[in-house]
Amino acid sequence: MKSNFSLYNELSISKKLAFWYGLSLFLMLSLFGYFLYETFHQSIHHNYDRHLLFEAEQLLPYIQTENSLSIDLTGYSRNEALRSGVEYGTYVRLYDKKGNMIYRSPNFSGVEESLERQIPDEEQENSLSSEWQSLPARTLYYPIKDNNGNLGGWLELTGFEWTLHEELNRFRQYLFILIAISVAFSILGGYWLSRRAMSPVASIIDAAKSITATDLDKRIPVNYQVRDELTDLAETFNIMLNRLQQGFEREKRFTSDASHELMTPLSSLQSEAEIMLRKPRSNEEYQETIERMLVEVRRMSEMVHLLLQLSRVESAHRAKPDTVNFSRISEMVLDKYREHAQEKNINIQSQIASNLDVRAHGAYIEEVINNLLQNTLKYTPEGGTINLELKRSSSKAVLHLSDTGAGFDGDTKDRLFERFYRATQQQVQEQPGSGLGLPLVKAIIELYGGKIGAYSDGPGKGCTFVVELPLAKEQ
Repeated sequence: MKSNFSLYNELSISKKLAFWYGLSLFLMLSLFGYFLYETFHQSIHHNYDRHLLFEAEQLLPYIQTENSLSIDLTGYSRNEALRSGVEYGTYVRLYDKKGNMIYRSPNFSGVEESLERQIPDEEQENSLSSEWQSLPARTLYYPIKDNNGNLGGWLELTGFEWTLHEELNRFRQYLFILIAISVAFSILGGYWLSRRAMSPVASIIDAAKSITATDLDKRIPVNYQVRDELTDLAETFNIMLNRLQQGFEREKRFTSDASHELMTPLSSLQSEAEIMLRKPRSNEEYQETIERMLVEVRRMSEMVHLLLQLSRVESAHRAKPDTVNFSRISEMVLDKYREHAQEKNINIQSQIASNLDVRAHGAYIEEVINNLLQNTLKYTPEGGTINLELKRSSSKAVLHLSDTGAGFDGDTKDRLFERFYRATQQQVQEQPGSGLGLPLVKAIIELYGGKIGAYSDGPGKGCTFVVELPLAKEQ
């Protein structure tokens, strides 16, 4: 059998809300009913005490305290009440100050069960409830004072409250019935209201179920006329769907581009191998073919390496970045390319501000500068100029890398950071490349909360890359 907790967990949110609403209302009404019942109960006792006190004051003129305590009820107008039984009678006893009974009313005769004497310790009026003859009774002890104000004895008056307790019982039953009806209606009403309140969730669920991996253009309907938590939930789901759709589209485009880019060198390798196997060839021909195949293998290796780097960057958020010196890394990478620049007769100028620290992984920052310098050296002709400037701007470290190379037009600028994209200019197509370097740079920069942009006045007029990274101290 399932436990009560398991059954509760299987309930819908609407039923859980209705249950807790009903339980809360039951507890509040129960506390209110208890307070009301006790107040009514005490009020009844208080009113009955006033009745007993009135009876005691009516008896006082017939009590003598001069020589000895005595009572003479001749001529007392309520003598009949002292003879009556349970329903209308008043039971009276008189005690001296030592507690010895001096008088008791006639209606005590024939009573099988004696009324227990409970004279108070203090010389003041005192009333108490008890059970006598299997019925609820109320007793008042009234102190009798002599002419000097000293205690002379005690007057005890007892009456039955069974009729009042019947009213209390009826009142208690009415309370139980009203609380039960109120809780039942509250549960039903709470369930209906919660169902209405949760109806937008049902539409969100239906819309989410209808969205598949091949149908990501659908969105969850949002009621902008009502601004509440469910509106925020629907908008959050739609934002998530936008990201998923963009991710699927990127993945689809990436798979298509990668397959195409890898197929070209593989086809070339296959063709070269088939040609070599058709007939015996000279050593020189074998060597030339192997060298061409090696070029294609290197191209594939570079492409796979960059794809792996991109994959690692996308998961690098799991590793905590360190504080690295952007200035020192820039100088170190720049020194590696100076000799290559001299071989191409390219002038490298640099202005690097010192001690600019950023929160990042040092290897990835080095990869960024490597890729940018490789691009500028690759597409800058002999006799050209490269200028690298690293400075502090507000709370950011800003890297400007400009050259006098191939440049690009507006269409190329829009697609410059797409994977596998390469400009159609002849100067670009003549150079080896995979079209993955700049997308990798962009992914790394954005990983650390930075930005990258590229600017050019047109083909053949050079270009400028601008990288911005938040400074570690400012973060």
